[in-house]
Amino acid sequence: MPPLLIQTEIRALLGVCVALRNIFRPFVEFKVTIMRDISPSYALQKALAITRTSTILDSVVEVDIGKCKEILRDSRRIWGIPYLLSPAIFTIVRAIPAMRRLHTIHLARMILSRTELFTILSSPHLIHLILDNVQIPKISKLPPPKLRKLTLVAMCSVEALEFMITQLAASLEYLKLQWCRFRPLGQSQLPLFPCLRELHYHQRDDEYHFCHTFPDDSMLYTLFRLGPQLASLHLAASFHHDHVATFPKSLQHLSIEEGALTDRYFRINPLPQLMSLSLKHYHYQEWWDPILLPPFIRDHFPRITSLHLDIPWAFRDFALVMARSQYNLQSLELRIVTESGLDMEERERKLSHTVEIPADYLRTSTLPAALKTLKLEVVQDYSELGHSIAPCTRWIDYDVLPSVTGLGGPDLRSTEVWFVQPESKLARKRVLWRQWIKLPNGDWQMEGCFVIAGTVALFQM
Repeated sequence: MPPLLIQTEIRALLGVCVALRNIFRPFVEFKVTIMRDISPSYALQKALAITRTSTILDSVVEVDIGKCKEILRDSRRIWGIPYLLSPAIFTIVRAIPAMRRLHTIHLARMILSRTELFTILSSPHLIHLILDNVQIPKISKLPPPKLRKLTLVAMCSVEALEFMITQLAASLEYLKLQWCRFRPLGQSQLPLFPCLRELHYHQRDDEYHFCHTFPDDSMLYTLFRLGPQLASLHLAASFHHDHVATFPKSLQHLSIEEGALTDRYFRINPLPQLMSLSLKHYHYQEWWDPILLPPFIRDHFPRITSLHLDIPWAFRDFALVMARSQYNLQSLELRIVTESGLDMEERERKLSHTVEIPADYLRTSTLPAALKTLKLEVVQDYSELGHSIAPCTRWIDYDVLPSVTGLGGPDLRSTEVWFVQPESKLARKRVLWRQWIKLPNGDWQMEGCFVIAGTVALFQM
């Protein structure tokens, strides 16, 4: 048996531990989560332990209250946290102003009191407030505006919501409105957003859902004008007007969905200031016309240098041709979602609407602009990642990289692929990263890493 430590050694070891704690304290972060279906006694014990321990309190960076473990239950739009959880929530909320590193608060399906709302907005370092189906009160005065990011989802407290936005507008740099409810333009007054740089606007309008954040599209266009610094706009909506109103002159990034990229909505002058374009959820052949879509993008967005596309595996070749037909495009990002792997889709011929690119069109449509980087994200829900890795690697090696015949073109310098399998009840999240780098002699070198729940393995070929 080794000898026991003497008192001087214990003191020395304690001093080292204290020093290490002080050194690494800025790097230790905690996220506080209180689920709505958690045990009330456990929730209270957890809340008391956090608020009574200064080292933990100083390390809290995010507070998340109100989510549900069961997805089916969480999808129900029910206000109010169970009554027995109130002491735990009150304890956490009361301690929020003392959380010096807290930057994000996420509240879901609960009713806030005036005191709780005021306390939350009084947090000295709060950056991002996320309210998901939360009923908020209307109070006469809020703390001085310093919040930089605000996300509102399924919010229906109309007057209180509009008042809160008006009070916070002066400091907001990021605003997300998703399935909320506002009064018509004549009954509500939108404030000026002098610092707003990024706007996300979502609404549902289909046979299953009908929820318009603004009852009239003109209110959205009014919001465009009220954000003179707006640089990034994300639209996930269908419009009732024949065309989209004039965008802000400061706009540099635009993200839209499906059929919105048509003459029906974009009867506007070109957007020469736009530098980046994202097309989301393009999964239907009628939108992917290899003759009409590339010149439409080229004419309306002539200066984009970056293009992001959500596509099925069948449209990969067309995406590269479309990228190389733009004037200034240098970076192309593709996101591809598959259930059981790309090889399964190829074998079963699920992609019955594969886009065929005529050889003559390929020669005449590409422009001198140099596509330099290609990035792919392949998200696979089930089965082994190998079912997607092999087909994607073959496509890159034989169809993209060849200097003369490759779809990537002679100026391509880097190709990067992320194969992602999300976390499930049966498996941890898996990520495989591969990158092809063009060497000075024209050859390609491939390297990558494999990550399973934080464990990284590097390889090079």
